[in-house]
Amino acid sequence: MTIASDHHSGLQQHRSRRGALLAAIILSFLASPAIASDSDRTVNYLVIDSKAAPFQIVQGGKSHGGIVSDLVDAIFEPSSYGVKHRVLPVNRLKQMARERQVRHWVTYDATQWATFEDVGTMIHEPLFSTHHVLLTCAPTIPDRISDVEALDGRRLVTLRHFEYPPIEAASQKGRLKQVAIDRYEAGIRLVELQRVDGFVEMKSRLQYHMTFRDRPPADCLRWIDLDEVIPDFDIYLAVDADWPPDFRDYVAQRIRELRDQGRIRDIRSSYLTE
Repeated sequence: MTIASDHHSGLQQHRSRRGALLAAIILSFLASPAIASDSDRTVNYLVIDSKAAPFQIVQGGKSHGGIVSDLVDAIFEPSSYGVKHRVLPVNRLKQMARERQVRHWVTYDATQWATFEDVGTMIHEPLFSTHHVLLTCAPTIPDRISDVEALDGRRLVTLRHFEYPPIEAASQKGRLKQVAIDRYEAGIRLVELQRVDGFVEMKSRLQYHMTFRDRPPADCLRWIDLDEVIPDFDIYLAVDADWPPDFRDYVAQRIRELRDQGRIRDIRSSYLTE
């Protein structure tokens, strides 16, 4: 074989090996899971811009901690996921999730609200339980309320855009009057001035806002349990339906770990004094 023919043969073998290698790379790429882009590794954590403290605390339009916010950050601390806090008005937040304007999101929800059930999946590892109360100065309201009928004829403050199904059902039947407010302080002042009969809300949220008021509470204020009207229920994380099962499994596992380590209890107690 001449040098020229040997060179030609070697060149063909080189091209053949290079072609085979390229084909193997292509086949390997097609057979393996898609490489996650940066956007696929970003968790869009949806934060309500107001009225959600101490679950989500917002100052100056930016997320500044909160029980759920701290838990979400803790869940992804040891992972390769980055968490982006996205602060939005509550109705805008719901709209963006439903219209797929934001993907790969995480937020909090409850089975009683089912806010995101049509576009997301609940992680069935509870974060903590809620407890509703009636904050009142009305002397005619008894210390124990066993059913919603005990509130007939009352004027009750509730937060606008938030859900209180038994109260709303009674209001729609004309049995009581709901007074919707946008700020906790406004509702508390209406109660203290006895312009309404009470403020229906989660005790944790009312307690948090009472702690940071600029004025001392009125002597007439009382907490009345509403667990027989609004039964206690659990708060969960809800995640975008686009997240794969292994992501959901990871989140559930991290919640269990944080609970077993006492981290959930510690985070909660850092915002609330029981």
